Amino acid sequence: MAAQRFSRRWLLVGAGAAALVAAGAVELPAAAVEVDPEELRRRIRGTAPPYVGYAESTGRLGLPEIPQLESVTALLTSTTRIRAYVAAGDRWRADELTGAFGDSERDTYQLGAAEFFWDFGSDQLTRVVGQAPLRLPRAGDLLPPDLARRMLGLARTDPVTALPSRRVAGRSAAGIRLVPSDPDTTVGRVDIWADPATALPLRVEVAARTGPPLLVSELLDVTDGPPDPADLRPPRPAGAGIVTASAADVSGALRVLNAPPPPARLAGRDRVALPSTPDAELPGVGVYGTGLAGFVLIPVGRDVANRAAAGAAAAGGTSIDVPFGRAVQLATPLLSLAVRARGRGGSLLIGTVAPAILKQALLELPTRGRPR
Repeated sequence: MAAQRFSRRWLLVGAGAAALVAAGAVELPAAAVEVDPEELRRRIRGTAPPYVGYAESTGRLGLPEIPQLESVTALLTSTTRIRAYVAAGDRWRADELTGAFGDSERDTYQLGAAEFFWDFGSDQLTRVVGQAPLRLPRAGDLLPPDLARRMLGLARTDPVTALPSRRVAGRSAAGIRLVPSDPDTTVGRVDIWADPATALPLRVEVAARTGPPLLVSELLDVTDGPPDPADLRPPRPAGAGIVTASAADVSGALRVLNAPPPPARLAGRDRVALPSTPDAELPGVGVYGTGLAGFVLIPVGRDVANRAAAGAAAAGGTSIDVPFGRAVQLATPLLSLAVRARGRGGSLLIGTVAPAILKQALLELPTRGRPR
């Protein structure tokens, strides 16, 4: 019930904000804020300040629905509403508000080494054991502080310049722009506005080489300081299901047990070494390249590969000539995708790299698994 009350409270806040906009309310102009861009980048990448807030992230990447990756494509092609309670880097909670009226939610709790998932709709709490070397993106990753730190971390040596300040969440925020120097990445710029006092990122915009931002995440309401400790305790209502799962079990589409080992090198890029633990092994998954010009190889089953190829083709993808099976490539301004279906399985390649790179990587994949 508490989760439901919180959802309704945030829904009312959003409705009130919309009413003000409809009534023609004028936002106060941002005060001029002068910062050293490199210093602000350093502070953003440092220890995150505690806060409580509500954010909305909107993605316009134009991806088709990919089987077993529906939650990921939804994050990148629609609006995601997120409530955040952050006490420290290893003590936080992120709620993805779902349902037509925000009356349901999926919550993630990180409490030191322990991780919990609470699904309000199914009334189930899951405790995750172990830590996967790689996982699928989730709502909390789109919170402006997390997204900003991740993007800056991937492009540590690329230049940043100052942007004009703007009003975000009722505050005058200082802005910086990151322009990737790697010609192979599809990312053209990353704009970040942060509170100049705390360096808490309040708004992030990610754009391709040309055109408007295709991923925008903004804190609409934020309070400095740690949350109430009670807000970081996973719910255990009477009658709710409580289960334990390994990190590998919740990896979803990333775990295909019979997948062959990923190649050591694809499209001129070495495979990035990932930590491996017995309870979180991801057979066949490979990450290639560094910085913002990287991509990931995901082995998939035959049905998923066929459906993903059909979806990519229906979305305007182009066929790739392969000796057997079917291969389709889809290029969006910010994200490239290539999929091959063959025999009993297939491969999915996705990343913020030029389409030609993924095509080359797909053609270099071993030809094992020829249909019988």
